[in-house]
Formats: sequence, C-alpha cells, structure tokens
Amino acid sequence: MKSETPLSAPLRWVLPLMGMLQGGVIYLLNRTTDLFSTPAEHGWLLFVLAGSMALSSALIFAARSLRQPLLWLGIAALLLLVAAQCAWLVHALQGLDTWDQRDALRGYVLTLSGLLFLTLPWLQSRLEAGRWGDFPSLFRLYWHNGLALLLSLLATGLSWLVLWLCASLFSLIGIDFFNTLFFDNRAFIHIFTGCIVAMTVTLCRSNPRLMLSVQHLLTLVATGLLPAVGAVMVLFMLALPGVGMEAISRQISGAGLLNTLCLLYLLLMALVWYPGRDAPPYMPLMRRLLLGALLFAPVCALLAAWAVWLRVAQYGWTPDRLYAALITVVSLLWSVGYVISLARQRRSDGDFSRTGKVVLMVAPLFMALVYTPILNPWRLSVHSQMARIEADKTRLDSATITMLSNSLRWGREALRTLQADAAIQGNPALRRLIKEALSGRVTPGSTAGPDEFRQIPLAAPQPQPEPAFWATLAKQYVWRARDCLPENGVSSCMLLAQDLNGDGQPEWILFNFSMRSAFVMSKQGGAWQGVGYFYTLPRTLDASTLRKIAQSSRLTTLPQPWRDLSIDGERLPFAAERE
Repeated sequence: MKSETPLSAPLRWVLPLMGMLQGGVIYLLNRTTDLFSTPAEHGWLLFVLAGSMALSSALIFAARSLRQPLLWLGIAALLLLVAAQCAWLVHALQGLDTWDQRDALRGYVLTLSGLLFLTLPWLQSRLEAGRWGDFPSLFRLYWHNGLALLLSLLATGLSWLVLWLCASLFSLIGIDFFNTLFFDNRAFIHIFTGCIVAMTVTLCRSNPRLMLSVQHLLTLVATGLLPAVGAVMVLFMLALPGVGMEAISRQISGAGLLNTLCLLYLLLMALVWYPGRDAPPYMPLMRRLLLGALLFAPVCALLAAWAVWLRVAQYGWTPDRLYAALITVVSLLWSVGYVISLARQRRSDGDFSRTGKVVLMVAPLFMALVYTPILNPWRLSVHSQMARIEADKTRLDSATITMLSNSLRWGREALRTLQADAAIQGNPALRRLIKEALSGRVTPGSTAGPDEFRQIPLAAPQPQPEPAFWATLAKQYVWRARDCLPENGVSSCMLLAQDLNGDGQPEWILFNFSMRSAFVMSKQGGAWQGVGYFYTLPRTLDASTLRKIAQSSRLTTLPQPWRDLSIDGERLPFAAERE
C-alpha cells in the first residue's frame, strides 16, 4: 500500500531537526517581539512565525521523501496563503501604539494551526493515493494526524516529567545545574519541546499498523458513546416544546451548546460509520434508531442559527458572533448533507463520503477567509455596532467600547468618530472610556489615586467618607469607579450614605448615572468592601434629582418581605418562589 511507504532515511533525521528549528524560531521571536514596538514596521516577524509553522508542519506530517516536487508545490501554496494573510493582518494592525494586540495575534496562530490540521491531509492523500479527494485516505490521515498530536502531547509531558525528576534529584544534593538548564533556559525549553513533538510524529508515521490499531480501539469507544449522545439529543428535542423557545433565548451560550451537541453527534457518526467498513455497526434496531435520531441534527443546527440571529438582532454583530455563525453554517451543512445522503441511499449501512468531503472543504475555507477582506470579522462587527449607535446613542456602553477597542484599525477609526460626536462629548464617562481605549490602557483609570476619587460629589450635606474608604475604592474597585473620575470638574457619579443593613453604620452608595447602576460599599470587620449593586436606575434619576430626593424624606429603605431563618446559629437564606 502507498500509505505504508516507509520514510526515507535522510528524512528521519531531518524531521527532528525541523522540530528543533521551529522551537528555536519561536524562542527568537519571543525575544525579538519584546524589543519592537509596532507590527507595521516589523510585520515580517509575523510571517517568519506563520511561515515556519506551515513549512515545518508540512514536512513533519506530509513528507515521505525530500524529492517530491508535489510536496514542495504544496508548501509553496501554503506559504503564499500565509504571506497574504500576514500582510492583511499587519495592515489591520496599523495605527496601533504597541505590539500588544496579542489577542489578534494569538487568534491568528490558533486559526492557522487549525487550518493546517484540516488542509494537510489533502496534500498527504494526494502524495500517497495519487489523486485528490480520496475519502478513505483522507479519513485515515485525519485519524492518524490527530492521534500523532495526542501522542505528542503525552510524550512531551512524560519527557518533561523525567527532566523534572533529574533536576530535583540533583538539586537535592546541592547541584542546581540541571534545574537551571531545563527550566530557566527558555531556549532549551522551546528547542527540546519541538524536538520531542517532531520525533513522536515521526515514530507514529513510521508505524501505520500500530496507529491503525489505536484507531480501531478508539472507534469502539465512539461506538459506545454514540447512543448516549443520540439519546441526549432526542430527549432534549422532545423536552424543548414543553418549556418553550424562550428558555434558549435567555441563555448567552445557547448557540454554543446546541452546536456542540450537533457537531459531537455528527463526529461520532462519522467515526462509527467510517468508509470501507466491512459490516454495519450495532444491531438492526439500534442502527435504525441512531439513523432516525440523525433527523434531529438539522433541527439542532437550526435552533443554534436562530439563537445566533436573536443575539445579532438584539446587540449587533461581534467577532464572536460571526465565528458562531460560521460554525453554525458548518453544522447545518453537515447535518443536512447526512440526512440527504441517508434519504438517497435508503440503506442502513450509510455512506456519507460526499458530505464528509464537502465539510472538509468548507471548514478550512472559512478559516482561511476569516483573515482576508472577504470575511473580515472586525470590519463587519464595527459597521454593525456603529449602525446601532447611529440609530440610538444610548446603546453605547463600556462593553461596546471595549469591543471596538479590540477591533483593530476599524475599531480605532470608529472610536475616533465617536469621540468627535457632539452627543457623546456631553457624557463625561463615555468620553473618558473612549479616550482611555484610544490611549491603549489595559485597565483604564488604573493610575488614579484616592485624591482623585475624593472629587466625586456627595448627594446630601453629609460628612466625607473616611480615608480608608477612598484608599479601598482606588485600590480594589478602580474598575468599578473609573467612570466616576471627574473630567473638566464634572463627574457622572454621586455618593450617598445610607444604612442598608440596620447595623447603625451607613453604607456608601456610588450612583453611576452614565451606566445606570449603583455600587454599594460597607465597612465589615473594620475594612471597607463592596457588598452589592443596584441595577437599572430609574430613567428619570439624574444628579440634580438625586440631590433633591436625598435632602428630603423621599429616600428610604424597604425591609425584605420575607426573613431568613436561623437554626442553631446557622443562617438559612430565603429564596422566593418565582411565579
């Protein structure tokens, strides 16, 4: 068989060296990026990292000989794709003050890793089977590549355990050389880890029969899990009409859970009904039940699509929601394709090869297009959010500003537009948040001290809070009170002292009129600490209204309608039954 062609002798030496070289590149780049300031000036560093990943991955996983012209053509195509994506990403990062857009860089590296995992089996299949899209070959290669990665993680962990044991034993007798070499030397860490991963993958590729045995063992595990996952999906779908669709709409993670359920069932189906199987799995009755449960998979994907669209209609597009939409498209395509294949064949053995190939083409295509102008998640999200804000300025809040600040150059351009907006300039808290987001601070307001917070006005003629209160507010709750820092002598917040727990000692309530909420601090055990919140202030409540109410008798506290229970000194809180 072509799939069992042994690796050439020179390649067995080259692959571990490639792993060591990849580790060395990552080490050097980690040191280099601490010295440079902007990716616009040194964007070649990103291409060196991504290009080395593509080159080393293609050689380690796909090469069987260094004299394969098609291999080098495939590597060249990957490098061209990586170069285009890196150029676009550097363009997207232009105008940023520092190299600290690490979320975008980490996201690209993770996406590139997934893209390489999904695309390399196509190149491997062409090199081994002699034609593109041979699904049995693709299926086996995806299995073996995944197992090689899992075994690489295991081998890396065991190798570092041995090194730790060696360093600890010698440190026991006063020799710290090995501890310094293994754990304080960053170069050794990267190079050694890269070497172990490459050696493990090489060993896995050199023993295809052993990998096939592990594949069959894990297929048996998937065969046992599939009925359980199918039962969960069917029971959930049957229970859903009884509780209503509103139960899904109230959950933030509804689409993620539904997609996870759908994709897990489809993946187990693909593993159990693998191509070239000698006999259908399970007994006839169980087999028909599982294939019948497949009809619920498109329904599950449609519910996930509805949950995503509901969030988009309420709060607009964000990069995370765009990723969720793309995942939902894959779930819907996969599930509908399986159902159509099953309906056309009218057989219980099931042949899903065509659908499998389509999914394996669409998924990497989405991952490749995300870092191109075609599916630019940051630009699409910024345009969506700006349209919402243009329709209603009250929709702009700290969460939206944070999202815009993390949306690369398009988000910064949007923040500059908002900064110049006359309606937003009249809101000191929003103006401060936008200014700090543009300045690149990780924690806006973190440089403020107690003296700056003392400028927050009081709602009533009351004694000023003690110094310990201001110190705690500035040190521990700056993230809560940073919107209250006065700008041009005006603060969007106000403090009010009120005894809320009946202990005779007043708590301090920090009203934030921009965010329409209030934060409560109380002195407990001699130290000030945050104890709770008041959410959703009345729309008519502003600073002047609160000052008038606080100086009259219209501001009081209300007792809880139901008291807690104390049994032998242990407090049992009362929870009211919802109607």
